[in-house]
Amino acid sequence: MSAVFQGKLAENLKFGHILEIGAEVEADGSWFSISLATGRYQERDIIDIGLHMLVNTQHETIIVKQQVDKKWLEVATKEHDIEEFMKRFKINLIMDVDKFHISINGKPFMFVQYQVALEELNTLKLMGHLSQINQIDHRQYFPRPWPPVQLSEKRVDFSHDIPIAFKPGHVMVIMVKLRGDTKGRFVMHFRNALNIKRQEVHISMRFDKKKVIRNSKLPTQSKKDNPEKMVFGTEEKDGHFPFEDFSTPFKIAVAFTDTHFRMAKDGTFLFDYALRTPNVLSDISGVKIFGIEGVMVRVSAIDHFYLEDPMCEGFENLSYKKFSK
Repeated sequence: MSAVFQGKLAENLKFGHILEIGAEVEADGSWFSISLATGRYQERDIIDIGLHMLVNTQHETIIVKQQVDKKWLEVATKEHDIEEFMKRFKINLIMDVDKFHISINGKPFMFVQYQVALEELNTLKLMGHLSQINQIDHRQYFPRPWPPVQLSEKRVDFSHDIPIAFKPGHVMVIMVKLRGDTKGRFVMHFRNALNIKRQEVHISMRFDKKKVIRNSKLPTQSKKDNPEKMVFGTEEKDGHFPFEDFSTPFKIAVAFTDTHFRMAKDGTFLFDYALRTPNVLSDISGVKIFGIEGVMVRVSAIDHFYLEDPMCEGFENLSYKKFSK
């Protein structure tokens, strides 16, 4: 079974972090697992697994293990009401000083002592019979919350907050598959963490118009309107439409400079978009992804990279489909 989701975290885990994972099991699914490891899962990699949580929906059990120096250490096997996983569920992993705190749908489940140094864990992997994954939010709750506002949103197909502010040179690589109406729209936006009504970057891939629209939703400039009212500005839509086949999975790389948002798809540079709020980069939180007008979005990977070049030259190479690291 291949990974349903695998990602390199924006920052290695540490005390004060929390992972909020939202998903749903397939109607006839028998199992799924969540793992935190010291590197990407490749056949020949030697990695340690700080936490492996296996949910068996047939036997109504949850097995928790750890792998250290190629040896599996079984922590616990518990019976659990599997009905909780037949609809959209949420698992929280809270990083304490010396242990994981695990909760399921807001209820405490168990804690697990660290056998692998927390600061070495940088990869999250989900496998098994999951019909959808709608939330992989990696946040900070101590010493100060980031992002300051932390919400679970049912209207988005995928939510991905990160526990740190963006900096020049930060690149996110996202693997996406679309389903549904081939005339619909695929939307991504990056909000202002200090005011989530502000969309500092709004990207709409409009299959009906064959255009990639770039915009921002910011406070109105009209003296007649409430200054807290947010409005979209002038659309930017020049450039080619990068889709020939709606159903083929694709990789997007989004890069941040001090003044611009840059995007590439499958190794091809698409556009630069000038951030419309001065000095806003450090206030931008993670990405929200969703489809409208009949489009359904599935995200199977998000990896974070940090380039030495603050202008992110060559970032599009990270979006080649065969790229892995």
